Amino acid sequence: MEEKILETLISSFVGELAKESKSILEGISDESKQFLKIGIKKYLEKQKDKYSYIKTLLKGNTPTYLYNIYYHLKLSTDKINHIETKSITKLLEKNKYITIVGDAGSGKSTLTKHLFLNAIYEKKGIPVLVELRYLNDYNNKLETYIYEKIFENKLTENVKILERFLEHGKFIFFLDGFDELNADIKIGLIDNLNSFIQRYDNNSYILTTRPYSDIENLPLFHNYSVEGLTIIGGEIEGFIFKQLHSEKELAIKIVNSIKNNASPFIESFLKNPLLLSLYILTFQSNAEVPDKKYIFYRRVINALFSEHDSKTKLGFVREKLSGLNQEKFENILRVFCFLSYFDGKISWDSDYANDKLRMIKQKKSGYDFDNYLFIKDLKSAVALWVDDNGELSFAHRSLQEYFAAAFIRNLNSIESEKVYQKIIVKFTDVRRFGEVENFLSLCKEMDNQNFTKYYLLPLFYELRQLINNENNESLVKSFIQFFVTSISLPYVEKNRGKNREISYFDRQVNINNQLVYRSIYIHLPFTRELFRVLDETLRKNEDIEKCKFISKEEEVSVFNHHTGSRDLVKQKMRVIELTQEVPNDFYSLCNSQVLDIAQRFDKFIDTEIYRYENLVKANDEFNSDLVSLI
Repeated sequence: MEEKILETLISSFVGELAKESKSILEGISDESKQFLKIGIKKYLEKQKDKYSYIKTLLKGNTPTYLYNIYYHLKLSTDKINHIETKSITKLLEKNKYITIVGDAGSGKSTLTKHLFLNAIYEKKGIPVLVELRYLNDYNNKLETYIYEKIFENKLTENVKILERFLEHGKFIFFLDGFDELNADIKIGLIDNLNSFIQRYDNNSYILTTRPYSDIENLPLFHNYSVEGLTIIGGEIEGFIFKQLHSEKELAIKIVNSIKNNASPFIESFLKNPLLLSLYILTFQSNAEVPDKKYIFYRRVINALFSEHDSKTKLGFVREKLSGLNQEKFENILRVFCFLSYFDGKISWDSDYANDKLRMIKQKKSGYDFDNYLFIKDLKSAVALWVDDNGELSFAHRSLQEYFAAAFIRNLNSIESEKVYQKIIVKFTDVRRFGEVENFLSLCKEMDNQNFTKYYLLPLFYELRQLINNENNESLVKSFIQFFVTSISLPYVEKNRGKNREISYFDRQVNINNQLVYRSIYIHLPFTRELFRVLDETLRKNEDIEKCKFISKEEEVSVFNHHTGSRDLVKQKMRVIELTQEVPNDFYSLCNSQVLDIAQRFDKFIDTEIYRYENLVKANDEFNSDLVSLI
């Protein structure tokens, strides 16, 4: 999309919006209407300028026009594959409430910026993009933040106009990075969002997140997953040529290196836009596709420190103002990332950075540097950090996870055991801590022996104790109890009409949070399969009504139309409690479907314990043999 086309479309968009809104703005003064037209035009121009340019690792954090490098991604649901994202109008045809779920580096934030600009291009609605990480230091409701964002941009000066536009669905809200919210913010934000949507349900809402971030608490949202790039479908080749549109000869070499490499790891790695970008960045120094993800990060760190400038400036290495060499830079970053990652900091201000850097200098002898120059090097000379209006972060969040994992790898055996014990405790509730799969996978690759001995095996031993395989009945019952605390059904189905009341309580399977999230990294496929079966049993099997229930009052958050806020009220529920025992009627209802999953899970536990115990033993013996040789 040409930038000039967008500029022209803004004027056209505002004109059409004004015509469409005549009935909406009835009774509003002509002066206010004129201000609205000017306000919307200025707002769209400002936002267009902000989101049309992005910084990427490939471009050394130099702002680049989005559509010079953007490659269209596809989404999928449980039932539909290959959903196009070129047009926001088509994307929102079936569902107005969408959650886009993707792993680290899958391109969610860039896709959001494209959809934002596309909303202007297709005159779909007034787009408002909220980067959710900024709510971590905000002490008010999401609704207030949105209002402030709109008024700050002088979109309108009249609350009445804003209310009318919201009520008539003139907005598309993009809520980017739910997984980047601090633990204590998430639960409240879900409630705020449900409240806001209920009041203004004619608007469209697109939320992005990494997996396992508690998105199941958004009852109206449909989950769309980001599809990976493929070799067969031509996406990997298309992505490479898009990034290197002015360097076609280099692009051809990179494409050929991938096609000629028979490594089974190629597609699993290069389907991810971030990892494919790292491969492009480091290709000239190493054209081999590695079989481990962390090697990509290792190469890109080297490239950003010394090799990237030499690609176009032969023999040139950018001066580091702090006077630190690469080794010291990395040592500092390992400590900083370890601390900030476990502080739950995705981004930070200069005060936080200076506080941690001062502490590092106090603890590590021989590290005397100027904090300001160190941060400036990270932003400019090395291009690892980006500065967004004083908010600092890594060029990509996964780089923080890489350095944190690298710190753990360098610990001695005693400290390593301690840190993995703490990780197990900290990650017990993933809903509160966030998505951890990428970090744990890096620990497994980089610190395999300690990760296996102090993280994986303790969790598998716990699972072995909790899953009772004495007979099929005890196996199924203990399997269900591990994952689920209770089954809840309302006495009256919630109203399905236009003015429906959004409630957390419909027919639902209640997760055993303390156990499930503690070890979800190793049993996720079984978790998904069991919950799919139980969910289908609840919704499709009429015999569920024949089970014995207990009456239980639950506190439910309900929107109060008079006050505009949410109240906690008691709601009577029918509950099947599973914590003490699984009732025989419920067991009979789902036994045939759950037994196969439970048996496979039981076998999986034994197989993995045997495999990991032998792996640890073999490595210990190997190391002992090597030491005895000298």
